[in-house]
Amino acid sequence: MSKARTRPIRRWSALVAAVAIAGSACVGDIGGPAPVDTANQGLCGDDAPFVRRLTLDAYAATIDAVLGVDIRDRAAAALPTDLRADGFSNTANALIVTLDHVESYAALAEVVASEVNLAALAQTHGGCDTFTADCERRVTTSLATALFRHPPDAEEVDALLPLFEDVRTEGDEFSVAVGLVLEALLQSPRFLYRIEKERGEGSVALDGFEVASRLSYFLWGAPPDEPLLAAADQLHDDAAIEAQVDRMLNDPRARANAQRFLVDWLDLHRLDNLQRDAALFPDWDPSLGVDMKAETVAFFTHLALDENRPLAELFNAQLTFVTPELATHYGFEGVGDDGRVALTDLPERGGLLTQGAVTTLGGNTSSMVGRGLYILENILCGHLADPPPGVDTTPPEITEETPQRQLSEERVDNPACGGCHVQIEPVAWGIERFDATGRHTTEDRFGNALAQDGTVVLEHGQVDFASIAELGDLLASSDRVRACMGRKSTQFALGRPLHPNERPSDQCTDDEVTERFLASRGTYRDLMVAIALSTSFRHVEGQK
Repeated sequence: MSKARTRPIRRWSALVAAVAIAGSACVGDIGGPAPVDTANQGLCGDDAPFVRRLTLDAYAATIDAVLGVDIRDRAAAALPTDLRADGFSNTANALIVTLDHVESYAALAEVVASEVNLAALAQTHGGCDTFTADCERRVTTSLATALFRHPPDAEEVDALLPLFEDVRTEGDEFSVAVGLVLEALLQSPRFLYRIEKERGEGSVALDGFEVASRLSYFLWGAPPDEPLLAAADQLHDDAAIEAQVDRMLNDPRARANAQRFLVDWLDLHRLDNLQRDAALFPDWDPSLGVDMKAETVAFFTHLALDENRPLAELFNAQLTFVTPELATHYGFEGVGDDGRVALTDLPERGGLLTQGAVTTLGGNTSSMVGRGLYILENILCGHLADPPPGVDTTPPEITEETPQRQLSEERVDNPACGGCHVQIEPVAWGIERFDATGRHTTEDRFGNALAQDGTVVLEHGQVDFASIAELGDLLASSDRVRACMGRKSTQFALGRPLHPNERPSDQCTDDEVTERFLASRGTYRDLMVAIALSTSFRHVEGQK
């Protein structure tokens, strides 16, 4: 049979092998049993599903890290976009697999195999290139371990070995068989998903390889490297985990993943193509939205990663980073070569809530409802139910006689709707002096004076503020705000939202991370350690 005829058959054989691995991956004893930690039974174990599909970014990063093939652009073109759910694009229950995924994974696996030096790959993972049982098993086991982030079971290796015999029988080289094994592995659920063992009853400790994967995808958005896998048997120890967190945070991948978290957390995606009514804002250019996104990313990176300053300073730090175009738009002077601007002489500026990433919220009218909901949900971790059926939510028209602040105060004072609106609108009053393009102004377009006083509900109740600067200081000193940053980061780490009011295990997780974080300096590093050492990060809640 000609090679042209056998090629599709070989591809089919690789797919059959991948399916065989899938059957093995679903039996629930992957990697052997984990020890039951009786001291933590019923406490903070993660009771999320045991599998999490790799996001598009993580898929590409894993292939690049293990095989040295940059597949990012081709994967982005071929695979469906990951859905953003509950604020994040790595939410596990939204990472579904469609027929388009299956077909694209198969095509991309073939592309990757065609770009890898398969002979060198065999030497790297087996130190051999001969059709012998020992060599075939060594190559397959090592390559599977690297791609699965965990040693494979014997059954999983056995499912792949017939590919070597098929290729040998047809008279082709050893590297051809390695390519088919690689294609099978890249289509296997053990590669495409982060699979953790099914557990028995109670809170059960993850094994070291599973903790290593959680750490690497949490901090890097990429697979464990060799030092992390080598330390797997130590990852039950707090000091060992903390040492790995410190090592990993010094890697450039940690910076990129921290920025990925930031963009999701603050919904900075919305700035990529931000539009404004040309009649109201004739000088608006959508590229300014992109610059505003870059401003917030650079600000966060400088404070949290470069300077290792407490995350609370994100709300009142007296500096920012802007492009020349954004500086002109804001009316800034004295911009440094790196885009840095000192804001010490601009009391209306300083912190996240004065940046275009936030002040452009609310559409063309700068809706206080939209702005307030954003602050409530993303900064304070509050939540409001949807309005009752039949309630007219059409915003009233803002006019010279009825400015927005007046309409907002009427909603807050209205007994029928004030119970909800008092939680969202008075905090948005603090950024009333910023228009829909992020510029600071003291009058609306009708000439009505704009205020900046309001109230915010923090851990000890409702607190008044007289200016945006006071609001920033209140947020920076608030335990509620720091606890919210902990909850959002934990959600990103676990790939699912926390519901402390509905699930006792989530309340336990929230309390544990918050307590450790509040007892620290409050830096990004401290928060990463608090999450990595939490019970829910290292345990799963078994079936009851």
